[in-house]
Amino acid sequence: MEDKLEKVVDYASIEQRIRAIIAKGHINLAETLAERIAETSFDDPRVKSARVRVEKLHALPGAESAGVEIERNRP
Repeated sequence: MEDKLEKVVDYASIEQRIRAIIAKGHINLAETLAERIAETSFDDPRVKSARVRVEKLHALPGAESAGVEIERNRP
């Protein structure tokens, strides 16, 4: 692999897209949020697959968090 920034995923750009998803308002399901994050990750053509883990803190009594993890591959 070449040591060039243009050859790797722009994580700052993906972070901005995730923040834009969240800024649109409340999302009921962690699964929906995870799917939207995976979808927006593929806006960068260098992303071949995405593994997304989303957790809701204090979602269940007695548990620190509850969440979901998905993995998607570029269509």
